[in-house]
Amino acid sequence: MIDIHCHLMPSVDDGSKDLDESLSMFENAITSGVTDIILTPHYIKGTKYSIKNEGKAKITEILREALRRAGMDVNIYYGNEVYIDDRLPELIASGEVATLAGSKYLLLELPVAAEDNNAGNIIFRLRSNGIIPIIAHPERYTYFQQHPEKVDKYLELGCLLQGNYMSLLGKYGKKAKKTLKTLLKEDKITFLSSDIHHKHNDYHIPEAEKAVLKIVKDEDKVQKLFIENAERIIIKNIKSA
Repeated sequence: MIDIHCHLMPSVDDGSKDLDESLSMFENAITSGVTDIILTPHYIKGTKYSIKNEGKAKITEILREALRRAGMDVNIYYGNEVYIDDRLPELIASGEVATLAGSKYLLLELPVAAEDNNAGNIIFRLRSNGIIPIIAHPERYTYFQQHPEKVDKYLELGCLLQGNYMSLLGKYGKKAKKTLKTLLKEDKITFLSSDIHHKHNDYHIPEAEKAVLKIVKDEDKVQKLFIENAERIIIKNIKSA
């Protein structure tokens, strides 16, 4: 698996609290078959979750060295899970917000309960700047749970969708599970990721793959959702995932 959404970067958000916890989580990931990880700490303008790219780069290098010393073989990169903000193009240009592994893809978080009326304009500006937003865990947003067809507007604007596969195993409740199943059946999800936060969480990849296969009924699609589409981000492929 290639994980494009997780919170293993220590001491920067509500994920890993320190280096020891991060290393424990990396060990868990490697044991579970994860080969590449994009670290995506939250970025929410005006809050404590606002570490700049320079800081993220330094921490990523510290983690790489710690992994090397521990003999853990995994490739790591950094990005952000960015809460939607009308200044996003400027935040990217100024080096506050990171795209995924230096690619043209941006992991974008939307409000949970109420749809942002300005989202379309923000996404249009991002697309005009060559950025492709990936909407994080759409199954968790109330308005998509109530009206899954609302994701079509975002897809038409050029967004992609990243589901949290743990939703299929019940982590976020029945509504999130049902919504992700619907989006998978309709072939609207491009990536499946862990969104893992702490060492007591597990990756549960085999169980998740079985659950996904039962829905999409195609092993090639399962591989694309867990690995192949994410590979295109890692290698900075200019083609859309």
